Amino acid sequence: MTEDLTTPLFLLSPLAVLGAGLMVALVIGLTLQRFQIPKLYGAVIAGLLLGASGAGLIDRALLGQFQELMNGAAALVLFDVGRKMDLGWLLRSGRQGRSLLLATLARGAAAAIVLGAFGLPWGAAVFIGSILIAVNPVILSSMIADENASGTSTFASANMVGVSNLVALLALGITLAWTRSHGADADVGNGSGFAAELVRQGGKLALGAAIAGLCYALYALATRLCKVPATMRPGMLLAALLIDLGLCSVTASSALLSLLLMGVLLRNAEKRDNVFQAQLATAQDIGYVLLFLMSAALVDLPQLLLEMRQPRVLLAALAVFLLRVAATRLALWPASAWDARKKHAMALSMCSLVSYGGLVVDSTLNAYTGLDPTSTAVMGALLTLNVLLAPGLTWLGLRLAGETYRGGSQ
Repeated sequence: MTEDLTTPLFLLSPLAVLGAGLMVALVIGLTLQRFQIPKLYGAVIAGLLLGASGAGLIDRALLGQFQELMNGAAALVLFDVGRKMDLGWLLRSGRQGRSLLLATLARGAAAAIVLGAFGLPWGAAVFIGSILIAVNPVILSSMIADENASGTSTFASANMVGVSNLVALLALGITLAWTRSHGADADVGNGSGFAAELVRQGGKLALGAAIAGLCYALYALATRLCKVPATMRPGMLLAALLIDLGLCSVTASSALLSLLLMGVLLRNAEKRDNVFQAQLATAQDIGYVLLFLMSAALVDLPQLLLEMRQPRVLLAALAVFLLRVAATRLALWPASAWDARKKHAMALSMCSLVSYGGLVVDSTLNAYTGLDPTSTAVMGALLTLNVLLAPGLTWLGLRLAGETYRGGSQ
């Protein structure tokens, strides 16, 4: 029967297509790195060549077959973000901690105001603004690992990623409840109002937090009862994380919040030695894979060119992207621990944003159907700009801070 096939066999296997795409991404990325170009752009270029903007070999339908695996990968990246959140430092740092929280809130507020000024419905503008509070953990964490970055501003940026995603998850619970009860696809006949939706969304967050507490308790109990040696802690931790993901999946609770809190608990409740013994050194590789998939599935350059005929959409996206950076920089002004150069660097390195699917595990990956067409188009343009521009600006920010040491550990 194979003699009758005109399509190459590897194209019939989604897993083989993904594997081939990742190999192309790595080859391009390592080649670019020789010319002092961020390796992450290998994932971006490979995604453009093989995804919706190019050959079309990788699309949302194909990625849907690996949705649960991708959800787990994204949650593991957020766990690594939580593991770097130092709550003690955030509470002790005074103006520094407050400025990071202010910058987090300012990004979302600036985005909502700009979108409203461009004529989007205020409900949609606030909904999108709540998503844009968050800094993309995939881009920043991968770039930090790739550039071997470390220092005061990198440490603060890593903490802000965790804070921003935590605040965004809480804010999105409220705005999502409002959008689902008043948006375009609101089920009016069912009588599901804002209060009921808020309780539903809050329940998912609360259940995710409870699962995080349970799984951390299991991990702590197992490691202490068995006196687990340092070399076995990563395996024990992986088992606890898989239990967490499984429980979140069957209960439809917030896996991203749960894994983030697992990381926070590990970082702040365990002894320092235990924290660094029980780390999974996979965030960089997972981030590279996820950025490749984002470029393939979320970036549609032909569609972006069509939208340029309606300049309001592209102008709104550009204005939001730039003003998020400006709002972050303005909010960092009161902090005294960093000089002006490092504040500029932090604002640039935290320019990346997440999609709706990046905060809520959802098979649509990038869009919520309750938004009007114009708001959906603006969000799509923002995600395209994010994949194309954010890795470079993040890299530039880390370089501007003078805290990159590529080659020091490789």
